[in-house]
Amino acid sequence: MSMLNRVLLALGVVALDLAVFFVPLTAVFLAYVLVYNPPWFREFLSTLDAGTGERNQ
Repeated sequence: MSMLNRVLLALGVVALDLAVFFVPLTAVFLAYVLVYNPPWFREFLSTLDAGTGERNQ
């Protein structure tokens, strides 16, 4: 493998790493929850809400 190929491969790996990890995963997850409103998330919120009432009494 020539030096040029090694440098291009290394730059490709770095560019792929930057592209994949630059995406804000929390924002993508929040958009998914807002758009699709999955039942498992509603159940999770219900269990959190059920637990808070016991502490306030």
